[in-house]
Amino acid sequence: MILAIAAATVASFVFSAALYASRPVAELVRRHSTPRPGVPVAVQMGAVLARSLVAAFLLLGLMQAAGWEGAGAGALLGLALGALPAAILSGAIVHEGVPVVLAAVHALDWVVKLTVIGALVGLLA
Repeated sequence: MILAIAAATVASFVFSAALYASRPVAELVRRHSTPRPGVPVAVQMGAVLARSLVAAFLLLGLMQAAGWEGAGAGALLGLALGALPAAILSGAIVHEGVPVVLAAVHALDWVVKLTVIGALVGLLA
């Protein structure tokens, strides 16, 4: 189980790093985001790892509670849970004026991460 959690957390982090480092996404985020002043990059990266770790434990717990096994079941569960960040980000669009394209990038990030986390947890746990 530890290996599954660690692999899923690292894979999630690597995917996000690659997505947000890509030139079009990086430029989009730079144009439409307001970074918090004074938060070191190391702290931001630690937060990304921590969120991925929490998601990995959640997916593992849900899979165990349901008696589900395998990468396919984990990926489907992760994909289904991707509805939650999409719903939250739609609220950010409507209530906070977050640009649709920026919210879409963040939603994509979480949907893919949750799907990958689920697949790895299902495969390795």
